[in-house]
Amino acid sequence: MTSPRLTIVIPTVNRAHCVGRAIESALAQDLADIEIIVSDNGSTDGTAEVLTRYDDPRLRKYRHATTMPPQEHGNFLLDAARGEFFVGLSDDDYIEPDFARCAINLYARHPELSFIYAACTLHIGDVELPALHGPEVEDGLDFIAAFFGNLRNVCWCACVTRVADLRLIGPIPSDRFLGDMFYWTKIAFRGPVGCIQQPVAHYTFMTADNMSSGIRVIDWAREVQALADESSDRFHAHCRDGVRLGHFDSSVRRFVAISVADQFVWTAIRGAAKGSLATAAWAALPYYWHQAIIWKRIVAALVIPKATLRRLVLWQATRAAAAHERIIRNWRKHLL
Repeated sequence: MTSPRLTIVIPTVNRAHCVGRAIESALAQDLADIEIIVSDNGSTDGTAEVLTRYDDPRLRKYRHATTMPPQEHGNFLLDAARGEFFVGLSDDDYIEPDFARCAINLYARHPELSFIYAACTLHIGDVELPALHGPEVEDGLDFIAAFFGNLRNVCWCACVTRVADLRLIGPIPSDRFLGDMFYWTKIAFRGPVGCIQQPVAHYTFMTADNMSSGIRVIDWAREVQALADESSDRFHAHCRDGVRLGHFDSSVRRFVAISVADQFVWTAIRGAAKGSLATAAWAALPYYWHQAIIWKRIVAALVIPKATLRRLVLWQATRAAAAHERIIRNWRKHLL
């Protein structure tokens, strides 16, 4: 049997209210040569009933009796993939009908690409924030430097990698939750990175049960620091420009601090007790103390009521949307 070009995997657990949209967006792809794997990781709500609505020769469905750790579930999905390329679609995210075609066409035009990501729309509540992205083809080191400089927003639902590359790296370790970064922060050093220029993916923030925002702050801090350290080691191994290395190291420290501070905010919006947040703030202090500019985010998470904090985040997201549009417009003019 001929392998499909692209495997779209949709892991889900207790998300009956939104998984249908993700499945329908995958089934709506205008590229026929795909497979879609939906894996129900032990749901106890109506997810199983939702999945019965979909019957398509491109679709494979799995049902697990109990809920396995997300890392184990991710490794299961990678093992199950039959395609040449792989994209992970969270059950609360969705893609445009031309996503698969754009990805495969970009690989066809530039087979040297290490991996690709797409311009993406970040949905923060009812605010649509255009993700920052780079040119269609970008040197891997330039991409990594821009990402840790907070000039690239890379979302799991927008990343397309070769299945063979993922398997060569090996399974996701049990202490890692950010599986997409675990892989592409390694793969990007192997060659240039591609970017689909039109926004063909949608990433949802700030839902009550969003998995990434539910990771404990200290666990998040440790993992982001580990990924940053690993990326820094590789960057230093590939770059001999002392000035550039200094800028990169400074960007990495700021990136970690901002990421940890943002996780405090998401955790507070989810309704974490202020006492537990204060404990986490002390435990995570080594990851952000050197960046005084972000302390106000920590303080906000500790003292502002959840509903007020949510409104503040939405207000800031609205401002950021206009800023992102200006940044994207300006660099595109520069390219021309």
